[in-house]
Amino acid sequence: MVAYALAMIGVAAGWFGPIQILLPEHAARLAGEGGKESLLALVTAVGAGASLIANPLWGVLSDRMGARRRPIFVAGTVVGVAGLLVLSAADSRALMMTGWVLVQVGLNGPLAALAAMIGDRVPERQRGTVGALFGVAQIVGVVLGTALAVAVGQGAPGYIAVAVAVPALGAALLLLRDGHDGRGVARVAAGPTNWSVLLRPGAQFAWAWVIRFLLNLVNALVLVYLFYYLSDRVGVTDAATWVLILTVVNVLFAGLFGFAGGVLSDRWQRRKVFVVAAGVILAAGTTLMALFPVVAVVIVASVLVGAGWGAYVAVDMAVITHVLPDAETRATMLGVANIAGTLPQLLAPVVAAPIVTRLGGYPALYLLTAGFAVLALLCLPRLKALS
Repeated sequence: MVAYALAMIGVAAGWFGPIQILLPEHAARLAGEGGKESLLALVTAVGAGASLIANPLWGVLSDRMGARRRPIFVAGTVVGVAGLLVLSAADSRALMMTGWVLVQVGLNGPLAALAAMIGDRVPERQRGTVGALFGVAQIVGVVLGTALAVAVGQGAPGYIAVAVAVPALGAALLLLRDGHDGRGVARVAAGPTNWSVLLRPGAQFAWAWVIRFLLNLVNALVLVYLFYYLSDRVGVTDAATWVLILTVVNVLFAGLFGFAGGVLSDRWQRRKVFVVAAGVILAAGTTLMALFPVVAVVIVASVLVGAGWGAYVAVDMAVITHVLPDAETRATMLGVANIAGTLPQLLAPVVAAPIVTRLGGYPALYLLTAGFAVLALLCLPRLKALS
């Protein structure tokens, strides 16, 4: 599990270091102050569109290989690192977009592999704890990617540092024995994909997917323009440093609530109460960001957003793996489930850009974000498969 967690930290660093600091600075450098929001929205939206297709395809490939996960992990990592190196040299909008598409397509490979390993190897009674560990690892990766971007500098040095960190943190996973380890689910035989499960995934999987999508959309909307929110709305002088500070605050509370929540959810064998807590706390935090754009309140809001996201991360994988249709299509359906995490990246800039520039600014954006958290709560009673 230590090897898996380190690998997930690397994947998250490769994703969120660019999203939080490197890409916003890159967009401002190429497009100027007047066009930075639009360019960032375009680049992240196209990348997320590629991610939307890539994740289930990696899952299908893994299932067709007889649930062999490590080749998928390696291949995706190579493509993702190549994309980061392209970004380090990107001096045009087209090259910036190409690099980010490669990052998104590539890093979906290790993400799909790591998610499937939980279903393969972890008994259901322990999936809250282990899923929370993976969720916390993702959050730690956000901090690592952001810290690297601040420490080594924006532009090429930041991208190169992240490109080194991703495979370095994933290396330990390659030393582990692949397949059944005696505690989880044995490898299934390779064979043709059961495409009908994609068309009829079941109502409970569909409702779990919608809830995951809405809460991931909340998180994406908080992050997508955080750099610009701090500089343009809150008025801080060093937005990159403040992004790092708020990310650290967010991670501390997300990690605390995530890991504690995962352990408690396994002990109690209850998942819904943690989703309720997540929705309420996320709505409160984003409402504060909307109404009180001052540093002290934004720090409090970061605490709440971190705690709320941690409460959801505590049970996210346990919820999704509980409602999977069957073991033979585990990676395929987890790829579909992961669309609920990547699609918000596509929609967040599309939704946020017109609101920030023309339709009410940051107050309207973060009030809408709070509304999505409430909507997830309204969907929760339909998820009858869970206690």
